[in-house]
Amino acid sequence: HQKFSNSSSEVYFPRNKAVEWKPHRSKCDVCTSSKNWAKRKITMHQNSLIKQRKLNVEHKKNKNEKLSPLWKKNKTLNQIRNKCKQIHLDSNLLVVDYPPAFTKSFTCQVCEHILCDPVQTSCKHLFCRICIHKYFKIMGCYCPSCRHTCFPTDLAPPVKSFLNILNSLVLKCAVTRCDEEILLGKYSQHIAKHKEIKGKDVYAPTNKG
Repeated sequence: HQKFSNSSSEVYFPRNKAVEWKPHRSKCDVCTSSKNWAKRKITMHQNSLIKQRKLNVEHKKNKNEKLSPLWKKNKTLNQIRNKCKQIHLDSNLLVVDYPPAFTKSFTCQVCEHILCDPVQTSCKHLFCRICIHKYFKIMGCYCPSCRHTCFPTDLAPPVKSFLNILNSLVLKCAVTRCDEEILLGKYSQHIAKHKEIKGKDVYAPTNKG
């Protein structure tokens, strides 16, 4: 006899004589086992789909949780930048077109304006004093650039040589119809003169705070 087994039911065919088929009955062993296998197959497929949906939902949830802190950080930075526009100076006011890497070295990594009352973290990153304090208050005590733990008591002024270079940068006056070029260290005094002459209506960043 030769044995064929493609499912849970087993069928035997004799080698030396013709197979005598019996009339089909309602309670056929072969048909019943095939139906049961089909049902199991459908159930397994449905379970697989349910499991896949659960995995997709969990993956999406985890993905959103990972993006959430980044979204919060970007929102905080945008809020601080928008407020700083009124008091801090944009690097576009620089008279000299410096290389991007050099410009970044004297730019606040929070508000992206020229450093004002700069402070240095323990990890050697520079920020405007008012900007980094706002950031600590909203996001927690860590460096925005490298996420190194940092507290307000860790902030210190940068070295004098850096401050000398920063104050020697030449900027264009932000007041309309004023073509003067001023050193950053004397910019606040220059804007104060404009306000004495034209009153409080003069709109220009004061580079204070």
